[in-house]
Amino acid sequence: MPKTKTVCRLLLFFVMVMLLTGCWDRGELEDKSYVIGLGLDLSKQEGKIKVTMLLANPEVGSMQGGGGSTEEAREIISFDANDFIAAKATANSVISRSISYELLRIFVVSEEFARDSMFTTTFFEVLKDKEIRLNSYLAVSKEKAAQYFLKNKPKMETRPHKYFQFMVDHGIENGLIPDSTLFRYFQSAERGTDLFLAMYTTAIRQNNPRIQMEDEYMAGELNATGELDNTQFIGSAVFKKGVMIDKLTGQETRTVNILDDTTNIKDILVNLTDPFSDSKEQIAARIMKTKGNEIKMNLKGVRPQIFITIPLQFEIMSNPSKANYAIEKNRQKLRKHIADHIEKMNEDLLKKTQTKLKGVPFPLPIYAKKYFGTIQEYKKFNWEKSYLRADIHVKPEIEIVDYGKDTNRPIKVGQ
Repeated sequence: MPKTKTVCRLLLFFVMVMLLTGCWDRGELEDKSYVIGLGLDLSKQEGKIKVTMLLANPEVGSMQGGGGSTEEAREIISFDANDFIAAKATANSVISRSISYELLRIFVVSEEFARDSMFTTTFFEVLKDKEIRLNSYLAVSKEKAAQYFLKNKPKMETRPHKYFQFMVDHGIENGLIPDSTLFRYFQSAERGTDLFLAMYTTAIRQNNPRIQMEDEYMAGELNATGELDNTQFIGSAVFKKGVMIDKLTGQETRTVNILDDTTNIKDILVNLTDPFSDSKEQIAARIMKTKGNEIKMNLKGVRPQIFITIPLQFEIMSNPSKANYAIEKNRQKLRKHIADHIEKMNEDLLKKTQTKLKGVPFPLPIYAKKYFGTIQEYKKFNWEKSYLRADIHVKPEIEIVDYGKDTNRPIKVGQ
């Protein structure tokens, strides 16, 4: 009996010791410096890149810091390196805390570097670092990434991780920028049959830009004034086989996001011409996508046929012409006007993808695979060349769920 008790005590002791070993590799928050944004530029020295690190101070704005920390919320360093993985060790010659990519939120690559053939071999190093998550985002800046981070000074959100989180999430929701995660980038580059869209951004505002429709701008073209940060996220950079080849406006990016069922679009606010106005007044509307698109193909013959049906719901937010939407005839006219507008936007974009971009900027080739019995048949079809001569038909299915609060013509002043 005493022997049994001794064995039980020893087992209990070893269990307690094993539980304590869970803290052997613990690390204090203040011992690390977290890279929130990583900028990549071409270096002046051949074969090297310029790495820019946006480092966040975890104590600023946290309960641990007490809200009254006198330390800076961020720190930015730039230097030349062979790659951005080993660059962490180099950065510790300047930064006192241990560099970590665990909270890396966004990669910002200069447009110059994104168009360079060296970019793919450099950027594929992401897959070798276990700290970098593939749900991080890829963005392309008009200027050098080092300059972008220095000029990016938000007025209200001082914590850099929160700033980029809000800007990216809201931009994707309203469709002005693409959902350009690293996972999507590598997936598209591996397939090689479709294009990839990365969000386009800049911290340099254009002088005297032309006033356009609310979603026709590129980053830097929106003439916003006041006490604000100059950084803008709108539009997208087009990548083919891992290298940037062109750009799309905010409107074109929205159109792609509506065609792409894998993008999380909640609702979009847009302006449309009022079909009842002679002076080209604009009505405001909310677009909601609650169901997936229906895609059918006939890939036999010289010219493949692709049929895309887009179900969309609309809420009418304004009525400048004061048209009476209680009348069914007016409702039909409005639905047809919206459907024609959506159809033209899609046809213009898809024509551009066939003639200029030479590829489709969303995973449409995946839908084509089910029409072939074997992988060999699909490869023989050669999607890249066949898509360029395909006839694409887009049919919007418009449902107006709300025509606005006031549908009656008001009494004119003086009557």
